[in-house]
Amino acid sequence: MKLWPPMSGAQIVKLVSSFSLAIVACISFADSFRELDRSLLRANTRDEVRKVISRYSSLIEQDAPLLEAADELGDVVSIQEFKRLVAIRAAAESKPIQSAANDAKQIKANPLYRDPGVSEQSNWLGGAIKRLVDLLPKRAPNANIRLPQTAIPTWIVPLMWFVLGAIVITFGYFVFRHFSWKRALTRKAKAMLEEDEPERTLDEWLGLADEHTAAGRYREAVRAMYLSCLLKFDEAGVARFIRGETNWEHLARITASPKKPESVDFRLPTQTFDRIWYGFHVRGREDVDLFRTWYEQITEALRVVRK
Repeated sequence: MKLWPPMSGAQIVKLVSSFSLAIVACISFADSFRELDRSLLRANTRDEVRKVISRYSSLIEQDAPLLEAADELGDVVSIQEFKRLVAIRAAAESKPIQSAANDAKQIKANPLYRDPGVSEQSNWLGGAIKRLVDLLPKRAPNANIRLPQTAIPTWIVPLMWFVLGAIVITFGYFVFRHFSWKRALTRKAKAMLEEDEPERTLDEWLGLADEHTAAGRYREAVRAMYLSCLLKFDEAGVARFIRGETNWEHLARITASPKKPESVDFRLPTQTFDRIWYGFHVRGREDVDLFRTWYEQITEALRVVRK
């Protein structure tokens, strides 16, 4: 007994086109540079652009030229130049989506697809899903009624179910990847210290830097030295160390403090820390020695100011 109704060529073409439209909808969840480009449209000053870069640091780290441009923003690279680089990547990122949309448009232009009995839908995705549901085979209301024999091979229906399952799995993968990426951005831009990381004094951070250096953990040693600099500013009353703030938020408060010595420029150490800690661009022990030099210069400048 055959429980599946016959399917015409036009119905098969419509079913395949619906799958294509669903795939286009799945791909749109993977946007990233496009979101960064839209966020930069509202940023006109260097500080505003820096805040946007901090929120999207995980994405920018995946692109070495863009990361280098972000580090040199305001010094070598202008705001407009940085926006142009992001716009180029956003445009390149949208090409696969446009290509898939064009393929779907060509399928819909096929004469077999046109059905006078189907009205145009204002929402193309809703219409595609509705057509997909309507085309799924339905069981006969009475099991004793023999339906007409179909000319379609028996393997075509399992194949369609397999394709549908693959689409659902792909959709779930992109949704999971999208929200995992969002959570990673939130963690990266949230604070200098983790919530469960213990409180340490200035001397303890300096000692920890020595331990990491002796063990060859130069990236961790750089972080300890950078935090030592922040605590040194706190100790001198320049800017209080707030563990819930990012490195760029600390830099903004240090720069704006009237107690900061004029000879101290903490922007370069902050840019270097960003490249080493978040960008994983570690050269070795020389990075740690560079931060020790900056720490000693800050200490000496603060001592002179106190006199």
